[in-house]
Amino acid sequence: MKKLLLALLFCYALTAKAQTATPTAAFSIGPELGIPTMSIYKVGFSLLGKVEIPVSDPLSLSITGGYSSFGFKRTLIGSNISQEAAKFAPVKAGVRYFASSGFYIEGELGVAIGLNYEKDKLFAYSIGPGFLIPVGEKQNVDLGFRYEKWRNQLTQTGIRVAYRIGW
Repeated sequence: MKKLLLALLFCYALTAKAQTATPTAAFSIGPELGIPTMSIYKVGFSLLGKVEIPVSDPLSLSITGGYSSFGFKRTLIGSNISQEAAKFAPVKAGVRYFASSGFYIEGELGVAIGLNYEKDKLFAYSIGPGFLIPVGEKQNVDLGFRYEKWRNQLTQTGIRVAYRIGW
C-alpha cells in the first residue's frame, strides 16, 4: 500500500505545475476505508466530515470529526464467535498545504475516542497527500491518502473520498 501511495504521488508530481492554489473555506463529507497494519483489526470503515479555513495563500487549517468502525480478526480472538466491532469517534485538527493546483499535503493531530469497549482517548496523528478533482465551480471530489496512528492501538493507511463544497 505504501508503494501505491508513493507511485501516485510521484506520477502527480511529474504532471504538476509550479503554481499554487488559493485555498478557500470549504466543508467536505465522505466515507473512508482504513487498512490496518499488523493489528487485531480488520479493514475499517468511517464517515468523516471536515471543515477547512484558509489562513494564507497556500495554507488552510482543518478540523475533522466522524465515526469509525473496525471489526476484529477472528484468528486473534481465538474463537469462532464474532465480536462486536470496535467503534471510535476521531476528532483532529490540522494544516493543509496546497503544493500546486489540486494537490495538497495534510497533517493532523487529535484524539480517537473509544465508544464501546475501552472508552479511552487515544492520541492520534496522520499525514498524507490528497487531490482535489473539480466537478463544479466551487465543488470538488477530495481524494486523500494518509498514514495514521492512534496511540499503540491502531496504525492504518486511510483512503478517503469526499464531496467538498467551497464558499
